[in-house]
Amino acid sequence: MTTLHIVLSDLEITHTIFSKISLLQNKFSANVVWYLHHHQRFFDRRYFSNELAAMSGNLQANHQNKIDQIELKIKQHCPKSKVHICKEKYWSKQVNNEANTLDPVVIIRSKSGLTSADNQYISNNQNTVFILNQEKWLSDGKAIGAIDPFHEDDSDNKSDRKVYLFMRQWCTPAEQTEAFLLHVIHIPPLAIEYEKKIEALHKEQIYRFAEQVKCAKKLLTFVRGTPEHALLTYVDDNKIDVIVLGCRKHSLFDKWLNGSTISALISHQNSGLLSNCKNLYHQEKRH
Repeated sequence: MTTLHIVLSDLEITHTIFSKISLLQNKFSANVVWYLHHHQRFFDRRYFSNELAAMSGNLQANHQNKIDQIELKIKQHCPKSKVHICKEKYWSKQVNNEANTLDPVVIIRSKSGLTSADNQYISNNQNTVFILNQEKWLSDGKAIGAIDPFHEDDSDNKSDRKVYLFMRQWCTPAEQTEAFLLHVIHIPPLAIEYEKKIEALHKEQIYRFAEQVKCAKKLLTFVRGTPEHALLTYVDDNKIDVIVLGCRKHSLFDKWLNGSTISALISHQNSGLLSNCKNLYHQEKRH
């Protein structure tokens, strides 16, 4: 059975987070394991001598009290889930020891964004990762899969096939009336005189891909512009909650399209991000 490994990057948890986790849990018929990560460097400092001992003790007591409160909330909302306390600088080792290879990891961004431990895991990981913020979803988990089948290092388009398979699982195609695969057509400024020909080539390639995976054309949509601006404009205009990306041979931060695109998507306030959905379809297929 699938297990979702939920990492709280900060000791904050809200009803919105529980709602998102509940939706994911239902989508994948999954068990849930929580990791409360709050490495506090302040407690490691060697200058805690007698004059700071009382302050250190109070801080650690407050810290433990907050952990206890979060754990209690989790047990109230998810009584069957496990809770692990992770005080190491990086949480990846503990999660990897607990998780199966195919288990997806869900990172809940802190209000200040991704922590160094989050970035460390993402940049070294090629498995399925959800990156969710603490904002309320606008459309209860509405997703769009971003595809770009033009890469020399993925001539069989395995990455985009995985995005399509995930979207088929996330949305029931027979009931789907809106497009769930999106392709950005970017015309470089120096090639503007060939824009019609370039746009036609893009669409021809996408339609060929759709035919290969047996995806109806009505489930495809196109936007024009630079990837980061075009994707985020589409997301905002259509109230998209989750952007689904595939990875090829490298990880999320190794430039899916380019560094600015990834930075823009991760920092976006209202939408979450799913990177490398290669394993989820196979897990559900087994069951």
